[in-house]
Amino acid sequence: MILFADSGSTKCDWVLVKNDGELIHKTKTDGINPLLLSDDAIINIVQKANTILQKRDLIHKIYFYGAGCGEADAKKKIALVLQSIFKNVTSIVIEEDIIGAVKATTEKPSVVCILGTGTNCCYFDGINVIQKSPALGYLLADEGSGNYLGKKLIKDYFLGKMPSDTASLFKNDYTTELNQILDELYCADHPNKYLASYAKFIFRNRGNAYLEEILHHGISKFINTYLFQYKEELSKHPIHFVGSVAYYSQDIIKKLLDDCGYRVKGFVKKPIDHLVNRQIMQRISQKTSQ
Repeated sequence: MILFADSGSTKCDWVLVKNDGELIHKTKTDGINPLLLSDDAIINIVQKANTILQKRDLIHKIYFYGAGCGEADAKKKIALVLQSIFKNVTSIVIEEDIIGAVKATTEKPSVVCILGTGTNCCYFDGINVIQKSPALGYLLADEGSGNYLGKKLIKDYFLGKMPSDTASLFKNDYTTELNQILDELYCADHPNKYLASYAKFIFRNRGNAYLEEILHHGISKFINTYLFQYKEELSKHPIHFVGSVAYYSQDIIKKLLDDCGYRVKGFVKKPIDHLVNRQIMQRISQKTSQ
């Protein structure tokens, strides 16, 4: 059996299939980011995928695509944790989430973007994935992401910049106890996930002028900061978006990029199903050609 995982910092989607691609089980857990979590914390998350663990002895290959998995040390950390749990596995492939995004969306030259809890962007030339800047994470970057939007909402609320009617709605949906918020941000695991949870407020209240301005500004920042690094590629090839923020901001993204003369090919909210299908078909194709 083959286990696939696609993980952002908020959640991780798991899919277990037979070698021929027949689905055995799908589930999800909290997100796994090796840059933010200890080995024990990662183990605790994986162990919550109970139905998959029941089949652990039958799993021989794992593909794990995740946020924070771009460097060798991070890949090694995830691989060692998975090997300690799935002891009969003979092959573990660990790749950064942007690689999974490419494999889930296209086989042709394209610019591929992740816009979810965090952000990432690359150009796929049909063979190689080329990144013009590294993913710097929520403390240094992630403009336009869920955690970026959440941070803006919290900051505006406490600085009195949020309109009173919106602030009332916000207070009904979220805690506004400052000590509790600061504890989540500075003392608990997943501070970026916590920030991103506030971004849902924007998408539940589309049409609110203040929230639309925040969303529009965030998307514009992402485009100007990351996407425009690929202007030459964008003049020739389409753009694919992966992630919930992009999925629920399609109207804004299409308008901004249409105005620039760029072609948006599609939006994928959850790449795991596309990822599994494409890789299984690739495995089958390789076997039949041998």
